[in-house]
Amino acid sequence: MEQDERSLIEQHFSMLREIFDAIDDMIFVAKSDGCSFRYIWANKAACRAIGMDNVAGKRFEDVLSPERAAKIKDNYKQAAQMKTTITYEDEMETSNGWKHYETVLTPLNGEGDRHRWFVAVVRDVTERKVKERELQKMKEQLEASKERYKTFLEHLPGGVLVFNQEGMVIYANIGAVQLLGVKRKSDIVGIPIWAICQGLNKTVWKRALNGQLSFIEKVDTFDGRTIYVRLSLSYIEYDGNPAIQGIMLDVTERIHYENKLKYLAFHDSLTGFPNRRLFLDLVRQSIEEAKRKNRRLAVMYIDMDRFKEVNDTFGHDVGDQLLKLFAQRVKDNIGANAIPCRIGGDEFLVLVKDVANDAEIEKTAHKLQQSMQPPFLVNGHKIVATISIGIAVYPSDGNSSKELIRHADYALYEAKSVRNSYQFYSQNVRKAAK
Repeated sequence: MEQDERSLIEQHFSMLREIFDAIDDMIFVAKSDGCSFRYIWANKAACRAIGMDNVAGKRFEDVLSPERAAKIKDNYKQAAQMKTTITYEDEMETSNGWKHYETVLTPLNGEGDRHRWFVAVVRDVTERKVKERELQKMKEQLEASKERYKTFLEHLPGGVLVFNQEGMVIYANIGAVQLLGVKRKSDIVGIPIWAICQGLNKTVWKRALNGQLSFIEKVDTFDGRTIYVRLSLSYIEYDGNPAIQGIMLDVTERIHYENKLKYLAFHDSLTGFPNRRLFLDLVRQSIEEAKRKNRRLAVMYIDMDRFKEVNDTFGHDVGDQLLKLFAQRVKDNIGANAIPCRIGGDEFLVLVKDVANDAEIEKTAHKLQQSMQPPFLVNGHKIVATISIGIAVYPSDGNSSKELIRHADYALYEAKSVRNSYQFYSQNVRKAAK
């Protein structure tokens, strides 16, 4: 079984490498032991950009100039300290001139691992920066001429809105018409800016007077779409009166990409369930809630009986399809107060929150067990996949996420001795498991 799982994992990693190598963006995986930073892996685009075939095991200083290595390490340290994804921009001189890059950096801290891991997705935004500089230069050149300036605004690649001190839109370019999903400028001109950008309020006027503002704004378009724009606001004069100009660039694709990266860091890619990392945090939060409410909760450790035989008989593709159907059946039968998790392979966890007694927990376990009795139909095959369940209850069986999961695993060991059953944790169960 270990060999099969290892083979499956290797296949998944091979597929992921092929996917990442097909991406135009540069992707780096690095780790830090607190003193130094080393690259673990980089996709083909990244290796091409730095002129190396392989960066595995190399320190930042071995690949980059001392100044650039120091600057990048500061960003990595910031992401590690904040424990969240950060986005930053920098520039570097290459054989083709100066290049500008935008990096989405995500720290991944493994449990019990003294190393900090990082995934950096680096995109060449030189063309965008050049366009931004060109736009700024054109704006400065055309500011003296109102008609020429309006012509310039009409041909900007993004949407442009101008609104007055009362917040009423007094100008829109063709780009704004297309971006916001209307048919003509008159559909926008004359309405308040807050009807378009609901995150704005009347304080924006005072803030724009103090300097240019630039931020990401969620916009519900008039044709029913939801997009994200980078909105840059600046104070101008329009027809001799004070006004604010807003330039909107569509960054929806980038935001979705960043959100997907964040999602994959905390969820199982096959089932969409929370992964172990997220599940531990959810159990911890639920324990705190249970303390306040003087309620109980349970952690169920679930293992599919004879899953190895399914893979050996029908292959891993059928095995993956079975896991998806199995996960859906778990989700459909654990109730609204329960959260499922996939650890890996055929092992799952379920957090059952806000329960009053063991009878409620046993009712959920029994319902889940019975739901697995009908066979699964996968690619024309009828597959019987019963389950064994180990159960640990807070507070009697543990006061932490890891303790409850460990004790549920002990109970699972006992349940698997007969299969197609569930077992609560006890001291006798612990002795048997050991």
